[in-house]
Amino acid sequence: MAPPPGYVAYGGYGAVQGNFQKIGGLTKWLVALLGITLVMQALSFVVQFTLRDAASDYLTNAISNSDFTDDLVVYGLIVLLAAVIGIAQLVILIVWTFRMAKNHVVLGRQPQSFSSGATIAVNILGGCTLGILNFFMWKEMWKASDPDVVPGDPSWKQRPVSPLVPLYLAITLASVVAGFALGFSGVGGISVGGSTDDLANNLNDKLGMVALSSALTIAGPVVFLLLVRQIATRHMKATREA
Repeated sequence: MAPPPGYVAYGGYGAVQGNFQKIGGLTKWLVALLGITLVMQALSFVVQFTLRDAASDYLTNAISNSDFTDDLVVYGLIVLLAAVIGIAQLVILIVWTFRMAKNHVVLGRQPQSFSSGATIAVNILGGCTLGILNFFMWKEMWKASDPDVVPGDPSWKQRPVSPLVPLYLAITLASVVAGFALGFSGVGGISVGGSTDDLANNLNDKLGMVALSSALTIAGPVVFLLLVRQIATRHMKATREA
């Protein structure tokens, strides 16, 4: 029986005879969504600074609660759109890592700490571990995708990892620290879901921390986008995907 469209047959010494699943199309979609996320984060960064005067006016009773809430509408729309994009990005990321983990089995990258099923759980629940579990998954993904390691060669576990992997973890942890400093009022420092007073106080009194938090929310997707592209390039070379 012929393999399904989009599959590439491959076998090697010590590898599992099977078919590779292509990731090129998914990679393009993932990179595109990450690019849109960056735009949304940049817009959020700008909008937050335009809200400082409104926050100050609200705290001094120069404008009403409803007036201040009206000023938050644009930011709220950005947050909503970013959430929708984030869901689409997560779905594609799950399928993307699932396929790569399957391909690693064909390449004979054993033993794997993260099976194809485990990558689903990490992508969905990894945030609960402050990104630490994701860090170990990306380390394995990077090493297992090394095109210079022949199929079945156990030395893949000893291959060096890109500095982008620990850098992404560092940014994730820094974002958590910034969130603590802001009372977890939201991504980038403010959120339409928090109390009006808390939002106003953060914008008025903690603008520097809000700016730092916003910068981290921009830096994270930048580093992750680079990591995705580099892993995909290595992986496609290893699986001989055109």
